[in-house]
Amino acid sequence: MYPEGWLIDPNRQWLLLFHKDPIYWEKWPKIYMDKWSTTEFGTPKRLMCRRKIELEPAIEAWNKLIQNGWEGVNGQFGAIA
Repeated sequence: MYPEGWLIDPNRQWLLLFHKDPIYWEKWPKIYMDKWSTTEFGTPKRLMCRRKIELEPAIEAWNKLIQNGWEGVNGQFGAIA
């Protein structure tokens, strides 16, 4: 399993989108982690940055964010905004 989908921070100011790199997934599994600012309603407003990281650090980052109060968002923005 790999981290996939949206997380929102406890203050509802930032969203992170985790999604796999489909081109090289079979040979070199990597995850894109996109950081978005949010509107006042907690929806994606503007892409701030994108990082491409290896699978294990992505899993660790996802789990740490959840432990720190970030919450999953039920795909309401689509796979990639």
